[in-house]
Amino acid sequence: MISSYRNPLILTGTILNAFPMCMSCFFGNVLPYLDSYYHEHRDKISLYVSPLWTVSASLTTFILGMMFSSPIEHRFGVHVSILAGDILLSFSFLIVHFIIKEPLALAVIFGGLQGASVGVIYALIVKLLLQKMPNHGGLATGIMSTGVTFGTILFIGVAFPVINPSNKKPDLKVDNNVYFSDKNLINRVPTYFTVLGAIAAVCTLSGASLMYIGSYKNVNKDKEQATMGTDGSGYSSACKMLSTIKRKEAVPLNVSGARFYDNHRKDKHLKAEICTTKSSLNATPNTEEIQRNGLPQESVERKNSEISELSPREALKTARFWLVWLAYVTSSHTFYIHLTLYKQYGEQAISDDSMLITTGIISNVGVVVVCPLIGIASDKIGIRNTSMILNAASCLFMSLMVITIHTCPWMYMVLVVIENIGVAPHTMIFSLMTAFEFGKIHCASNMGFIRSGNIPLVL
Repeated sequence: MISSYRNPLILTGTILNAFPMCMSCFFGNVLPYLDSYYHEHRDKISLYVSPLWTVSASLTTFILGMMFSSPIEHRFGVHVSILAGDILLSFSFLIVHFIIKEPLALAVIFGGLQGASVGVIYALIVKLLLQKMPNHGGLATGIMSTGVTFGTILFIGVAFPVINPSNKKPDLKVDNNVYFSDKNLINRVPTYFTVLGAIAAVCTLSGASLMYIGSYKNVNKDKEQATMGTDGSGYSSACKMLSTIKRKEAVPLNVSGARFYDNHRKDKHLKAEICTTKSSLNATPNTEEIQRNGLPQESVERKNSEISELSPREALKTARFWLVWLAYVTSSHTFYIHLTLYKQYGEQAISDDSMLITTGIISNVGVVVVCPLIGIASDKIGIRNTSMILNAASCLFMSLMVITIHTCPWMYMVLVVIENIGVAPHTMIFSLMTAFEFGKIHCASNMGFIRSGNIPLVL
């Protein structure tokens, strides 16, 4: 009974926790409003820096948060670490109301806190899903990633009624930039982040509670199974343990048999047959699992040999790590450029603000459908093949976006939808690849080290 709803509770909790992890996805939509806000208050700013530095700071601390997520988890526990990250994430939104007047403070404080908290939360919930649902890790991670998309849709949708309910167009041109001139619109920008903070607090705390409840029931069940009473069930468990021990003790007999025939120079084929029997006995505990998965023994052994548990220090010494690291660095440029700047870039030829916002919402709806399908594909055809297909497609459609922005604006919006669907699961794909290549125990920190190559890229 407990196991029937334990995993759905955990999965629902991870989806809610993923809602506010979408700053790089929604920030491109709020960027024109921030630019207009700082242009209006330019005389009051002590030191101006581009609001894009907020994204750079967030992505940098996101990587650092992932790197330290495993030590934090081992020190405080997974649920305490996730809860602390949730509180810090909500606080990062709420504090914007007081620091937004200084763009440097926005970048350092909001961007830094946002990235660090999301890095810890994301790495730990992915690890939790891979441990709880090992046979469907790709699907579970894909479903969890829909939470990021739902959060993006929500945060983009909130921006329109809170900041620009009248659908006013940017009407102030300065050099090559276009700003909003309406002061009421500009003054509502801080309120927007306060609303986001309230939404983030409700979603993350609810999600953390669901994950804890699901895991707590699991712990209680394990304790009950581990406790042997004086009744018949305890006696039955003891008998099963003894039978297992007897099976394991039978293995050395075959080794002794092999030595006996070897010493008496018997037929080598008979010796090989006995050694084969030994191997089959050693594999006895996994026989049911192999039959249940429908995989032959050789493929299971090959799969297990490929997936080794490596700590970050051990992974850094392997060629596989640097190949995955290089693949991530070379394929992440479309993610940053597209998801952060597509709206600002589109305003060069499209002046309808609501149309651009609607395009972003539609594209994220498509991602909700595609992320679980990508997770299923990674389980079926392998994460390497899935990554290769998606990255090739994203590069193609990114090139078409640059061409169509001036020649065919409506086609640009169509390509935004297609490109968003291909690019949005980028982090999810490489998180799964990290777990596949280097194991699940240290996958949280290994994710951060895989992403480390993007620190100079985003700066």
